[in-house]
Amino acid sequence: MRDPQIVQMHWDIMKLLSLGVDEKFLQESKITPAQARDLVKGLLYLRERYRDEFS
Repeated sequence: MRDPQIVQMHWDIMKLLSLGVDEKFLQESKITPAQARDLVKGLLYLRERYRDEFS
């Protein structure tokens, strides 16, 4: 059975990459699962908040 934290971390990393976060940054920063989740939430919030300004 898969560890839910590992599955969530993989999803978060893929989402960060799709949002334009540099892969090299993610590798070198040694981001924790909690930090990855917070970064995804923050970027999604900013994207939604300023959607009209960057379209």
